[in-house]
Amino acid sequence: MTNSKLGTIEGIAFIVIIILNHIVLNLPKSLIDQCGSSTCLNLIYITILVFIFLTIMLKLWKPFGNSDILDISEFLGGKVLKVILGFLFILYFITISGTLLRNFSEMLKLVYFERTTICIILLFFLVTCVIANTFGFKAITKCNLIIVPIMLLNLLIAFFCIFSRFEIKRIFPIFGYGINQTFFSGMSNLFAFTGISYLYFLKPLLKKPEDFNKISYISIGISAFYLFLSITTLLFSFADILTINELSPVYLLIRGTDFGRFLQRPDALFILGWILSLMSYLSITIWSISNIFKKITKTKDTKPMIYSFAALIFVCALIPKNMAEIRFIQNIIFRYFTIILVFIISFLILLLANIKHKKNHSKPEKEVLIKDE
Repeated sequence: MTNSKLGTIEGIAFIVIIILNHIVLNLPKSLIDQCGSSTCLNLIYITILVFIFLTIMLKLWKPFGNSDILDISEFLGGKVLKVILGFLFILYFITISGTLLRNFSEMLKLVYFERTTICIILLFFLVTCVIANTFGFKAITKCNLIIVPIMLLNLLIAFFCIFSRFEIKRIFPIFGYGINQTFFSGMSNLFAFTGISYLYFLKPLLKKPEDFNKISYISIGISAFYLFLSITTLLFSFADILTINELSPVYLLIRGTDFGRFLQRPDALFILGWILSLMSYLSITIWSISNIFKKITKTKDTKPMIYSFAALIFVCALIPKNMAEIRFIQNIIFRYFTIILVFIISFLILLLANIKHKKNHSKPEKEVLIKDE
């Protein structure tokens, strides 16, 4: 069984690939829409809150060993709570991955494949991910371990190549739309750390569960660093980023970069890396959805379900009629769905399960004291 589990570096890559795909598309702009020029300050504040949340979460996890959030929910509220939470996470993963896939496909269609129908582009990704899942979890994570460093380097090169275009004055006013938007309503930017949702299911997948804390801190730290890098790059480079609607801001930065005569279309190389990254992300998501479904239904063979969940992601990707609806799903539905499910409901389950665990372990001690008296 250990042969199919994740090492420490594979576990970090498993979480990091999630946030990288959101950075490539519209996540940085969603944060900037909320806070304006104070987004850098807001992100520092949000990152501190996330690490506090993560520390408390990991402490609450200690009594439950190698359990994931579904096992803990079953301990707290029985099979009913486990099934409800499982289906909420399945809905969450399908919705987010479907919207992300549609967003990226629309960008590809607009830039490279104008005459290709959107369905063909969506199927290209999903069929590849279904095939990847037939090779198993280990094959997916090994490929992901190769893709993540490429993607990290890809984004670093993209950001530093436009360093000469930076204008620090664009960070002012330092509090953007105001202190309230930066520190209070801006707390909704917690949704940027969606990788935490996958942490809830990671511990049973590790070869060394004792490394769970290390993996959590490092993966969220890398995510925060790249998110901060993307935000500062966009703020310092664009005079008015709020006017960008159709294309990824990160893509527009790369497209406007001059690499000399020897490389006429550098954006094509970056897009290739992003395509591989999205495939890896979708493969991990489809596997995760299948694994959750297997756990809540006790299904032995999940291979037939892979096709079903890929089809559901395909349908979800087709639901938005245009980019305006895609932006609404990402900026509003995704934002509050993440906060409610990942940062409130799941955390409350952990907290209440901890209280129940302490009560259960305190009862025998009381009985012993009564007998001694």
